[in-house]
Amino acid sequence: MKKLFLPLCAVFALAFNFAAPRSASGAEVYLFRGGFDIFSTGMNQMASQLRSKKVNASAHSFMAWQSIAKDIVKRAKEKKVSYPIICLGHSFGADAVQEFANYLGQNGITTELVIGFDATGPRTFTKGAKKVVNYRSSHIGPYQKGPGFRGTITHVDVSRFGANHFTIEQVNEVQALAMKEVLAKTGRRR
Repeated sequence: MKKLFLPLCAVFALAFNFAAPRSASGAEVYLFRGGFDIFSTGMNQMASQLRSKKVNASAHSFMAWQSIAKDIVKRAKEKKVSYPIICLGHSFGADAVQEFANYLGQNGITTELVIGFDATGPRTFTKGAKKVVNYRSSHIGPYQKGPGFRGTITHVDVSRFGANHFTIEQVNEVQALAMKEVLAKTGRRR
């Protein structure tokens, strides 16, 4: 049992290494995949595209949002966060980005940009997010303003591109829209 336990610990340590580089410049971009962690391959594609443009981006399971947010709060106290903070999510990941931004906001940290792709239900933003863009192929998951929200929320119907809930974050035109938003906030060119 002990022989099995140590390799498993090493695997979990690698799998759950959420922390971004400890630099004081640049950006931190987090992309959250949806259910079962097998869908939402477009989130991995966008993270890779961003990294190719020298943007600090990483893709994660939607279930990782709280661990990552807690790490950011901890690092913010140590002045080791790279701003701006940006997050994107698909399906359950689009639900998670709302929780992520609200949690950071409750801890005095601003999320510069939140992008959702087809949240699974209505999500309410309270504090923390400056700009929220909701790419939707359906009407199941609107984003809405709640108490304390001072940012902007834009809803974009992307069904005209042939996007549906399972492909929305993989459609080239939708990815291009999202990448344009992210790159504008990070100061990078397309």
